[in-house]
Amino acid sequence: MKEPNAVKKEIELYRKEIDEIDNQMINLLNTRVEVAKKIGNLKKLVDMDVSQPNREKEIIKRMKDKSVLLKNDTIEVIWKEIINACKIIQKI
Repeated sequence: MKEPNAVKKEIELYRKEIDEIDNQMINLLNTRVEVAKKIGNLKKLVDMDVSQPNREKEIIKRMKDKSVLLKNDTIEVIWKEIINACKIIQKI
């Protein structure tokens, strides 16, 4: 059995790893939003609706297929939120 202090140190190491992963994720989300904004600008030029349900379903399906540990419902909630945030930016 591990000592409590050793366990606490191990938890702290994993938390630092999660912090780094979170930093990478927010950077990727920022990049995704930048690209979505460019797409939104192009959609405006051709009077295309921001909402593209078929594309959204395609993205969510692709993410569900790639997920290993998260349940499909969880993936759907996460990606719908990301997509909705990007659609808000596209409307600006």
